[in-house]
Formats: sequence, C-alpha cells, structure tokens
Amino acid sequence: MSVFHLDFNPRDAEHRRAADWLAAQPDPTEAVARLIKVADEEERRLLKWEELAQLLAGEVRDLRAQLAGQWLDVKQPELEMEEDPESARRLDSLFG
Repeated sequence: MSVFHLDFNPRDAEHRRAADWLAAQPDPTEAVARLIKVADEEERRLLKWEELAQLLAGEVRDLRAQLAGQWLDVKQPELEMEEDPESARRLDSLFG
C-alpha cells in the first residue's frame, strides 16, 4: 500500500474543490495517477510547441536576413530629374 501526502489548505477554494473531487472518485489513487499522466503528456506537448516556436523563429530570422541581403543587392534605380527651363535660364544668367 502506497501513501502520499498533499499539503491541504482548507481556506483555499481550489484545494477544497480538489479534495471534494478526489473524495468523490471510486479509486482516488487511480485518479491521481491519471492526473499525473495527463500532466506529463501536457508538459511534453508544451515542450514540443516551444521547440516548434523556436525553430519557426529561427527560420523567420534566416528568411529576414536573406531578404535583407537581396534587398541590398538590388540596385536602386537612379532618379532622373527633368531640368526646369526657367531654373536653367536663371542659373545661366547668374553664372553666364
């Protein structure tokens, strides 16, 4: 027979609710074992999601770096400005 100890605070509503749930179970030990198993599965799932998020963040960083490199490699078209005839005439008269 196994014995386990849980710290129980009768003033904590969550603790009281958990104790009521546990007392209502036909086999409290089996119920606790199922809870532990579910918690372990959820932790593994969370770790997988965290790993996936890290991989995705790395791919986004790599893609951003590739796009930034491509952007720098593309020559920006030089803007051609049309000469204003009036401005040209004034400059010619000043320096002409």
